[in-house]
Amino acid sequence: MNDAAVNIVNCFFCWSIVALALFGYFLTIKRTGERWPFWVVLAVGWSLLAIFETLLAAGANIAKIQIITVWLSSYLLVMASLLILFLRFIQLKSRS
Repeated sequence: MNDAAVNIVNCFFCWSIVALALFGYFLTIKRTGERWPFWVVLAVGWSLLAIFETLLAAGANIAKIQIITVWLSSYLLVMASLLILFLRFIQLKSRS
């Protein structure tokens, strides 16, 4: 696969995960009535990467430092969302 095809596949993958995170957020509100910040942080993290991959798929010329910065911030947000999720599970477990 060439770079353009990889960027298109990554773009589709990232936007799919953003859509799934938003769906999970609204489904959680509907079923539990609670707003879990995990979903928001996860969607923002993947949105950063999705916007970036969309720019790359469109052929934008982006410097290496910008690539590293966006990837790093996206990964940190996704890891933060997992930490929030684990803390939420611990909170739920301690209630019961």
